[in-house]
Amino acid sequence: MSLNQFFPPLFSFLLTLIGIKAIRYFFPRWRLLDRPHEYGLTRQPIPYSAGIIFFIVFVISTLIFVDVTRPIAGVILAALLIVAVSFIDDRIKLSPYLRLFTQILAGAIVVYAGVKIQIIKNPFGAPIFLDSFKFQILGQEIWALGAVVIIAWLVLMMNVMNWLDGIPGLASGISTIAQISIFILSARQFNIVDQSAIIAISSVLAASTLAFLFFDFHPPKILMGDTGSMFLGFMLGALSILAGGKLATALLIMGFPVIDAFWVIIRRILKGGSPMKGDFFHFHHRLLNVGFSQRKALLFNYFFCGLFAAVALFLSSTLAKFIAFLGVLVAMAIIGALTFLKSKK
Repeated sequence: MSLNQFFPPLFSFLLTLIGIKAIRYFFPRWRLLDRPHEYGLTRQPIPYSAGIIFFIVFVISTLIFVDVTRPIAGVILAALLIVAVSFIDDRIKLSPYLRLFTQILAGAIVVYAGVKIQIIKNPFGAPIFLDSFKFQILGQEIWALGAVVIIAWLVLMMNVMNWLDGIPGLASGISTIAQISIFILSARQFNIVDQSAIIAISSVLAASTLAFLFFDFHPPKILMGDTGSMFLGFMLGALSILAGGKLATALLIMGFPVIDAFWVIIRRILKGGSPMKGDFFHFHHRLLNVGFSQRKALLFNYFFCGLFAAVALFLSSTLAKFIAFLGVLVAMAIIGALTFLKSKK
């Protein structure tokens, strides 16, 4: 890591700490607090939507340290939309369909800004090309299949990260691990292709979430809210694309929460409920139900996320990453079965 690469994360870390100090002073005075009584908690309300600091630090750091190209500008604009709507949602609980529309619109902004995916590597054969169907919108060429994949991927990452935020410290900790992984992957490829923007942004976000974690870890002093979790999920999805289509790597790193998200959706549908209505059957909730403390549940999730991140960094072929993802699925099934059996005792 060169000296120039050291400045963005240091700046981000310090700026986040300053921002958190301001949030802890002003948010109680502005009544921007959570409502613990709605969840049966007896503690005092604490600053909510504090995750807005991630966006502020990201924008300031990007303008200082990064050459803002059209795709990066598109990511900033889409992130602003996500943060603004999520901040409102933290206050008045918007319709889930309006939130979904906002997520799709944010993805469309990224696509129109020129972010593209040309191919998806197939672990069993020839790659799948996504540039077959092309059209233009106001002079910008759009690859139809690539656009669908990008939007779907961003929506998935946003919701997975949002659902992770069921325990304070979980989303910030997992995001730190994921962004460090993207930083390492991009730094390793720097001599092949210029990844300076991705290196800077991923290090900025990792440093910011790490600083936040000191106040978010149980017992929390602040909460990021959907404002923070949706932004972190969006940025993880966007950077994994901008880093050269590292979707398989990001999927492996986020294996546990992604599988958990699909399982919860399927369960909700089978129970006759809405897949968009929240509940307390996520993996981290089940750990709490079988006797894990919040700290132990956090460390358990950190361990497995870090483990699969390390595996992703050492695997180069898509087939190997696919097999590793199957390993995540098997591990998830075994742990899920054990927690289910223990809860029945």
